[in-house]
Amino acid sequence: MTSSHTEAEPADPFGVPLILFRVGWMERYQGITSGDAISSGGSYIADHGFGHEIFNFLPIRGHLYGYVQPPGKRDKWTDAQINLTRLGAKPDDESISGVTAVWVATLQGQGAFVLGWYNNATIFRSWQQPPLDSARIHEGADLGFYVTCDEKDAILIPPDERVFSVPQQVRGGFGQANIWYADDHELNRQFRIDLLRYIATRESTASSDILEQGYRQTDPLLRRRVEQAAIDLTISHYAQLHYRIRSVERDNVGWDLEASRDGRDLKLEVKGLCGGETRVELTPNEYQAMSQNAQTYRLCIVTNALDKPSLEIFSYSNEAGCWKGTSGRTLNVVESVAARCSVLE
Repeated sequence: MTSSHTEAEPADPFGVPLILFRVGWMERYQGITSGDAISSGGSYIADHGFGHEIFNFLPIRGHLYGYVQPPGKRDKWTDAQINLTRLGAKPDDESISGVTAVWVATLQGQGAFVLGWYNNATIFRSWQQPPLDSARIHEGADLGFYVTCDEKDAILIPPDERVFSVPQQVRGGFGQANIWYADDHELNRQFRIDLLRYIATRESTASSDILEQGYRQTDPLLRRRVEQAAIDLTISHYAQLHYRIRSVERDNVGWDLEASRDGRDLKLEVKGLCGGETRVELTPNEYQAMSQNAQTYRLCIVTNALDKPSLEIFSYSNEAGCWKGTSGRTLNVVESVAARCSVLE
């Protein structure tokens, strides 16, 4: 007998304990340090300049501790509680385990997106004191938690890859509260199926018109073959994230591709290499564009482009004050007339 659902799709999407938490937008959620500020998180963040979720992805002795603000009275936030019975807990249970906790944040008024999740999470009804010696303190405030999981069960998605959209202020979606159970069997079934598939595969099911056609040219030269392979892999990467991509290779603007989605506009400079060493040259025009557009510029380097291509994307980290790759490596930028870039091993 053939199953009517895919391997990544549960037979009953409501059989999975699931809860969504909306928090402020950050890059790493390991504290407000070196430029990783928090935004779009509501009145508390606007009034205080931080939210208690700023440490949600800071590992502490192999565990993560997450904060969300449940509905409650102003200035008595620690008295607020999460309704665990909607997750299957008994009325007197103080916690429930085995829950998939999905973290959501709003990007600059462009909508809400999944930023990561805790698998096999434990959700507490009431606010919990931070672990001893955890340094979960900001401006004298102890930043407690409502959710915890093992570090290995947590996923934080890089900002450019946060593309799974979550409905807000619509029937059956997130309302004013920062907690959503998505448990309406009529309105939320397809959303749950899509979300659980995304958690399992990291592939969004949203459709989009990905690429403006007509820019590719066939070139028999090795250099062009390498460049084209690198372009193709970069396009494929962002296409899978449902960015709309436009080639500006002939426009001499200092980057090769432009990728846009949901108000995010990225400038992609693509470099292809035959070998495995990550070392590329930037022209004066490219380096100037990189310097002037640091927040939206991405240096996409493809090594072993014609054999076993591997893509690493470098973006400027405000927190680290340098260019960081998706593997965590640092880009060493040596200025000359233009610039020579290599990875610090």
